[in-house]
Amino acid sequence: MKNTVNPKEFFSNLSSHPSKQLGQNFIKDYRVIDRIVNVSELSSDDEVIEIGPGLGALTFALAEKARRVVAIEKDKKLADYLSQSFHDHSNVELINQDALKVDYNKIYYGHKLKVIANLPYSVSTPLLFKLLEAREYLSSMVLMLQLEVGERIAASPGGKTYGSMSVLLQTFMDITSEFRVSPESFWPKPKVDSVVLKLIPLKTPRTKVSDEVLYERVVRAAFSSRRKMIGNSLQSILSKESAAKSLELAGINKKRRAETLTIEEFGALVAKVSMLETQP
Repeated sequence: MKNTVNPKEFFSNLSSHPSKQLGQNFIKDYRVIDRIVNVSELSSDDEVIEIGPGLGALTFALAEKARRVVAIEKDKKLADYLSQSFHDHSNVELINQDALKVDYNKIYYGHKLKVIANLPYSVSTPLLFKLLEAREYLSSMVLMLQLEVGERIAASPGGKTYGSMSVLLQTFMDITSEFRVSPESFWPKPKVDSVVLKLIPLKTPRTKVSDEVLYERVVRAAFSSRRKMIGNSLQSILSKESAAKSLELAGINKKRRAETLTIEEFGALVAKVSMLETQP
């Protein structure tokens, strides 16, 4: 069996080139595709969303295993190419749209979806938060990301990579790092390694979250100035007195920095912020 596809040949036929603006780096290594499919644990009953199918190499592998594959491709030329390539695959649906603007509720037909994708580097972070918002429709996500982004998502408290993304995603998801992927597995070859993560939405958050909007607001404020003590960082959204009182009630020293707080501590902090905000 061949180990690689030849995307250069596809693009010569399309009279086009990969878009840097759209963050297009196409998987050309079938071994990586096989590993992604294996990690996804696909069955013939599964329904899948693939974001950024590109030339369809992963899409073909998904279509062989899953009952339904919804491929979302923003690039019109690639979408047209994919429509032709999959015209005889009744289980593949193509959406020519920006994945950031898709209403995932309209793709959901009562059977939870698996997201399996090589996310475009240029929009991976907003896409992650878009998928977080849609998690009630999802059973799992297997995502290939730039290594640096993957490390930030899976980071533990205390390190330089631990930040608002780590807290917000880990609050609502189980996250495991599955394997690294070298630049040689793509065309064009990126300058950095990639990593495949598996994210599974939790039935209940790791900490009590009564107001997700407030939770995100507080977490982002806490990390807004990483060098500052958290008592000072929170003053971007709270008064000095409210910030100090919320931290005191949550049992958190105002001189600590945000990267030292656990998810449970953020939950306790937000609960106290909410309590003080609702007091007359």
